Amino acid sequence: MEEERELTFSDILRIFKRRKWTFLIIFLLTIFLTAFYLFFVATPTYEAKQVIEYKSSSSQPSVSLGSMSSAANLLGISQPSDSGLTTEIERMKADWVLANVVKELNLVEKANENKGLIATLRGTEVTERDLIDSLKEGINIQNVQDTNMIEISYQSSDPTMAASVVSLVYSYYTDYAKNLYFEDSQSYLNQVETLFEDVSQQYDQINKEVLDFQTKNKLLASSSTSSQTFDSLISYYSETYMNILKLDADKNQLEIRKQAIENNIFKLSPETKEFILTNTEKDTPVKDIKSKLVSDRIELETLKLNSPSSPKIGALEAEITVLENELENNLEAIFSNDLNFLASIDMGTFNEYTGIITQLQLFDVTKQVYENMLQVIDDEISKSSPILYEYFLLKQQQTILQARYNTLLSALEQERMKASLYDNKFKVITSAYIPENPVSPNTTLTLAIGGVLAIFLGILGVFVKEANDKTVKDLYEFESLFGVPDIILDDSNDAEKIVNYVYKKDFKKFGLLFLGNFSVAQNLSQRIYNILNTVKPNKTEYFTSKENEDYKEKFEKFEKFKNTNEAFIMFDNFNNSDYILYRDDLEKIIIFIEEKTTNLEDIKEILKKEKDPTVVYVKKKR
Repeated sequence: MEEERELTFSDILRIFKRRKWTFLIIFLLTIFLTAFYLFFVATPTYEAKQVIEYKSSSSQPSVSLGSMSSAANLLGISQPSDSGLTTEIERMKADWVLANVVKELNLVEKANENKGLIATLRGTEVTERDLIDSLKEGINIQNVQDTNMIEISYQSSDPTMAASVVSLVYSYYTDYAKNLYFEDSQSYLNQVETLFEDVSQQYDQINKEVLDFQTKNKLLASSSTSSQTFDSLISYYSETYMNILKLDADKNQLEIRKQAIENNIFKLSPETKEFILTNTEKDTPVKDIKSKLVSDRIELETLKLNSPSSPKIGALEAEITVLENELENNLEAIFSNDLNFLASIDMGTFNEYTGIITQLQLFDVTKQVYENMLQVIDDEISKSSPILYEYFLLKQQQTILQARYNTLLSALEQERMKASLYDNKFKVITSAYIPENPVSPNTTLTLAIGGVLAIFLGILGVFVKEANDKTVKDLYEFESLFGVPDIILDDSNDAEKIVNYVYKKDFKKFGLLFLGNFSVAQNLSQRIYNILNTVKPNKTEYFTSKENEDYKEKFEKFEKFKNTNEAFIMFDNFNNSDYILYRDDLEKIIIFIEEKTTNLEDIKEILKKEKDPTVVYVKKKR
């Protein structure tokens, strides 16, 4: 007899057939609770949206000069620039913006008027800071993929409130962005104006010194060829000097970008950095090419200055172009041969990085050329005469200050024009509107989830109830655990089969042991007695076991049972003390198993104790 067995699909079907009402009740109750929550408990949530388009450098007028950025770097001042889309998205959630939204909508007063019971009992006060943080969490601002579109959205149980928050966030953001822009612009103007005033004074002073020097040394009316050459040298010197300053500013920007790539993308190992330095700074083809470029460029500039019609200029320019291409190819080859370097980055970044390195190398060449040419001019003029050299130095300062003066004046005019033509960085594509339909709860989805949950809980309820039910559920289960019973009764009134069995076996003394309901045991025992009395009037005695019976009466009844020829006794419990008293005097013990009532453990226990009982299975009335 197996005590444990694996469930088959047929077993599961039988379980669900037995427990169909359990499943249905749980299923319907879950569906009802889901619908009740959906239509009577859940608060509908509405979502308002506004779509705007980022116009990038919209605050700059169309006449803005791209060169002003490098001019600002050259002069050592920070120019207001486009802050970028990501920064603007974060500015939309700035405390200043959200604080104004909270104030305009009176959210603090409304929140304190509508506090929950617990918050009221605790005396909790909602503050402006609480609501700013809440809005910061609730407002969703995100970039529409692959576009310059931004979607601002907010959810609330009040559709009007949701639309108001979205609209006001954008409105106050535009004020906030405008204020920031004019603050930065004014700061920039203040820097430029301070520099302009200082340079203007220096420029006036140097003009006076030049004029005084010319008057004193009678250079005003000079128109000789040597004077024209002198003036062209001064002009070339000042232009070259300004080019060096601009070159340094541009080089600084490239160095910053190069460092950013190395730190944030490349994460170059010390070995790779050493490799780059070794192959670009030491005795390599790169160094030789740079050296040749410097000498050729110096020769070219000298020819342009002294012999602008020389036929050698074209040949030098062609040679310089070849050397520059050779330098770039050598640098690319150096990096391409480093497999570790290539493996750590993508090709786009690699190409950008090699381009920056090449440009920096060319900047070094150009700067060396410029510095050499300045020295050449300085030496050339110093050889002429002390007076001309002193005049050269004055004119040099005058020209440089004039360039700075004109750059600063242009910067002031440009920034003032930009401020006067200020435009918002965003264009409204879709304005916020009051939503008509809630976004949550989603009726279809919630009911679908409720249905799935109902099925799951119904199945769980069926198996839990089945697991907790320790009684014998049906004949199939009994047979699978204990074998086929000797007699099967269709219901508890089917006493004829028992009488026929006793009559056929000719049992004189037998016991009826009921593992079930006492009323069923009494009813069935009485019917058996009545039928036997009909067959053999006054011949069969019927005894009933009683707990807590007086011992004298108990033993007198036992003696009577022993001395009676034909009798049977009914036990309602196999642990009954009378069962122990009578069992050895019984020819047969008939055990009654009642469907959905008898405990499985009791069946196992009695079948272990009794060697050859007659097992009667009593079905439950349907």
